[in-house]
Amino acid sequence: MNGAMTWDDFARLRATPIAGAVEEAEARKGDYRAHPVDLSSAENTEPLVEIGPQGIAGANHYHRADNAPYYQKITGSIPGLWLRMGVAERLCRINARIAPLGLSLWVYDAWRPVAVQNSFYDHWMPDYLRRTRGLEGAALRSEVNKYWAKGAPGGVIDPHSPPPHATGAAVDLTLRDSFGAPLHMGAIFDDVTAVSNTAHFEDTPEDASFSDLEARANRRLLFHLMAAEGLANNPTEWWHFSFGDQMWARIMRAPAALYGPAEAP
Repeated sequence: MNGAMTWDDFARLRATPIAGAVEEAEARKGDYRAHPVDLSSAENTEPLVEIGPQGIAGANHYHRADNAPYYQKITGSIPGLWLRMGVAERLCRINARIAPLGLSLWVYDAWRPVAVQNSFYDHWMPDYLRRTRGLEGAALRSEVNKYWAKGAPGGVIDPHSPPPHATGAAVDLTLRDSFGAPLHMGAIFDDVTAVSNTAHFEDTPEDASFSDLEARANRRLLFHLMAAEGLANNPTEWWHFSFGDQMWARIMRAPAALYGPAEAP
């Protein structure tokens, strides 16, 4: 997909199924944190850049007080949004492509302090699952791992197994219209249930609600736009994409990840 997007492109991408691609990504993802990381790659020398000055809009979801479903600023969060330069450049190209239709990207989260990762992986998500589903042991840990990557004990990141967001190569985002309203995706950001699975609406019948059909179409659009720039989607989260980290490498069958942990901005 090259050049500015047309309304014909818009309609075509929204009508193009993603179930097969998402299923394949899920099969490949596996234990992605065990995938090799090439710490000597040229990409790994790229700095983090703040995305606002690059023309990419967003607000750090974890640093806000109106951040459903939490409604509290998360300890350790930062106000800014930072990504590796190569990832930010890809998002800029997507923005340029969709600008003629009045669309743009909106980023919820990018580089993430490990303190935030630890908080959700070790405390918030397990506590939620115990309280709402009565899960414990292996069942609890399996469910946590669907939506939250393991952080780093004591805040010390293993350079050969960093949490995706700690690399600056992973980003959580959506699409918004010319009035700044997010496109309907059928689930809020950080909904830790099956409705967040990227292909959740792919089996939706054509006589379903307009809401479900719109969610299916918009998830397809976002998926295809990101894939065209080489970014891989986390199959359990419609909003999570990455380029160059271990999950990306596993899904794309790259021999090694391009990015290790990024230095804090």
